[in-house]
Amino acid sequence: MSFREYLVGEGLHPDTIRLYVAHAEQAEKWMMQHHTSLAWCSPSHIAEYANTLSAGYSTRRQASVAFTHYWQWIERKSPPIKALRVPPAPTMECKALRPDQARDLVKVAIGWWPQGTAVLTGLYLALRRTEIAKAEWGRFSVDGDWYTCLGKLDKVRTLPVHPILKGEIEIARNTNGTKWLFPGRWGGPSHPNTIWQWTKEVAREAGIADLRTHQLRHTALAQANDVTGNLRSVQSFAGHAKTSTTAGYTRTTKTRLREVSDALDYL
Repeated sequence: MSFREYLVGEGLHPDTIRLYVAHAEQAEKWMMQHHTSLAWCSPSHIAEYANTLSAGYSTRRQASVAFTHYWQWIERKSPPIKALRVPPAPTMECKALRPDQARDLVKVAIGWWPQGTAVLTGLYLALRRTEIAKAEWGRFSVDGDWYTCLGKLDKVRTLPVHPILKGEIEIARNTNGTKWLFPGRWGGPSHPNTIWQWTKEVAREAGIADLRTHQLRHTALAQANDVTGNLRSVQSFAGHAKTSTTAGYTRTTKTRLREVSDALDYL
């Protein structure tokens, strides 16, 4: 049984499997150049190999988990996993637009198909760039009030559609002759980079410099939490497994801090 098949047997998502196999293959190539193998390398070899990786949390964490699976696959006793030092996970910083910026962006985006509609899809459904690119007409309910999104790791969430977005979708419904909301050049979905370019184009018209598509998601979740104060519902809307992840998309305002202070009324 190959390492790939082992990971399939562990029930991992295909994208995760490809990532872990790539980490193992890259490490094995380096080990062979240093007259050893990933299977039986020493802690010193792992530590030295780690120096070739990015010092960031994400890459080292992925490599660490990939190697752990690899050594479990070959049933190696006491593998040198601690030799690959993983830094602490960074604290997520909310990158939401200010309310006035979001308002200006919406005003520019309304009536601008497909660029503006793609931006509105991010702002009102909190979709990721890839989710926007692969949005389908058929995922909207018949009345247009709900949208079923296929997200990361094939997780499904059904979201209410804001009236402004619904209006824009209804105007453009079935105008492109494909199942994709934003079709690409060759009949498939748009490339995520196209959505990224459209976001920047609409943002420039709204006087916002260097806006990234994922900031639309940040803005949606931050705005929702600011207004509702219901982090659990915002988590469900975002499709996050943990509220701690959702918290990274929310902002702490002076008003919120004042509310916390005012709540400390002991008399």
